[in-house]
Amino acid sequence: MKKFELGSKEEVITVDEGLDLMKTESANLKPLFRNPENVKFVNEAMYAVSNEFMGTAYASRHEKKKYQYAGKTGTAQIKSITEEQRELDIDIQDIPYEDRDHAVFIAFAPYENPRYAISVLIEHGGSGSKVAAPLAKKVIKLVIDRHELREKIRKERIIEI
Repeated sequence: MKKFELGSKEEVITVDEGLDLMKTESANLKPLFRNPENVKFVNEAMYAVSNEFMGTAYASRHEKKKYQYAGKTGTAQIKSITEEQRELDIDIQDIPYEDRDHAVFIAFAPYENPRYAISVLIEHGGSGSKVAAPLAKKVIKLVIDRHELREKIRKERIIEI
């Protein structure tokens, strides 16, 4: 059983790794959310973005369950687009660099047992689903693979006294 310490040096709270902060109530710990159904709704929606056919990051999903993540794509608009420009359906390469939107993607992984959160922002990258999500996919796989290596090394270094 792992233990984590939360709080300042004056007030330290020891928490078991398996503690569910969404449900736990004690003198020192309050639930993080008032309605777990809201959290469940957001988790399922983020899962759909990355893992269901019509999700905006579906093309960047991982097939293997150990790499599955839940995320949200986004595009931060830099400047207003006129109705005339919208009708022209201009390709991103034809827009001056400084006028291109920022690409955004946030995610947590792995979906079943989250350990990591990632936020990718590509300045003037365009669409979050086309630019930021594919980059996040690569980083998530690398981090999860390295987690297993880190755990193996950590266990080998443990010295019994």
